[in-house]
Amino acid sequence: MGYSQNSLTSCIYDMALGRSSWDSILDILAATFPGCLITVSGDNLATGDNLAFAQRGLVPAAAASYLSTYSSLNPTVSLGADLALYQVFHDEALIDRDAAAQGRFHREWLSRQGDFSASTGVVVLREGSRQLAIQIYYPQLRQAELRPRASAVLGDAAQHFGRAFEIASRTRFADGRGYLEGVVADLPFTVFFVDGDLRIHYANYQAETLRRQHVGPFSSADGVLRATDESADAQLRQLVAKVISAKRTPTSVLQLSRPDSDERHFAIARLASRAGQNYQLHDAVLDTGPLVMLVVHGSLEMSSLPTDLLWRAFSLTDSEARLAEALLNGATLADFAKEREVSKQTLRNQLVGVMRKTGTRRQSELVSLLTRLALTCL
Repeated sequence: MGYSQNSLTSCIYDMALGRSSWDSILDILAATFPGCLITVSGDNLATGDNLAFAQRGLVPAAAASYLSTYSSLNPTVSLGADLALYQVFHDEALIDRDAAAQGRFHREWLSRQGDFSASTGVVVLREGSRQLAIQIYYPQLRQAELRPRASAVLGDAAQHFGRAFEIASRTRFADGRGYLEGVVADLPFTVFFVDGDLRIHYANYQAETLRRQHVGPFSSADGVLRATDESADAQLRQLVAKVISAKRTPTSVLQLSRPDSDERHFAIARLASRAGQNYQLHDAVLDTGPLVMLVVHGSLEMSSLPTDLLWRAFSLTDSEARLAEALLNGATLADFAKEREVSKQTLRNQLVGVMRKTGTRRQSELVSLLTRLALTCL
């Protein structure tokens, strides 16, 4: 079968969109390099564990023994950690072939599969200590013939894999495919998706602006979201941990502020739902566990809740509705009492009435409810 670069490229993007799988990619590579051994291996370089493995050219028993014993002994896996992403490599550039031949991987496993003494590969995905690599093994006697072709095919495919995995990572969590590109990216407020360590996996334009320009409550030069205030940072981490560990899917809110600013920010956290999709090889590398969606609003940009909306929804009086709006925008009872020239006890009585009518028991629950309503008014 003749090789078609277009067919391989199409399969790569179809795989990222869930319309195809790695089987199609491997079939194309196997047809392009008949008689060769094709492997796709996902490995944790820190622990030496194999995370995912697929191949063309091995009998089932050989594949099983690779997974159980020899994946951790493959010298190109560990040595490939020093390679740049998408950099095509050849076996003898990583390790001397005579030295490799004396190792257990070659003596006990690779040599028994056939004459695969030479290879060309590329690392197509890397997340922390986890990486995914494609490798084509072939006879050393055919090196002059196969190496240029393998380099060209893998080198061209690598860039497409990079773009495809970006698509795949964005569609791993959402209410549907393309959700981030079609909805979250266009939202007029700040949205982060973070893992349990607060490492940012996605940020829309508003979030990137807030983070990079240091105009809000966050500081992040290394891709990890941090609050500028030490106490607020601890609360932010507790908030994310609470959402991840909850048995249900709660929505929690946290008020953040900067020591040098009067503006308050509100972070609304919710567990990000995952798109339903079939497992793919690269999921073993991309999957970092649960992700939390953080929606961040500044008090100066918070939408105002119309008093008639609050009256219709909860039958609040005008004074109760004004108090609810003030609390939503970060005011304290003391602030609002001074502004309205009323006693704090009067406002406490009004607050009790507001919480009774809204079905909330604490002021934080009330603010969380009003925040969700405010988002619908944007």
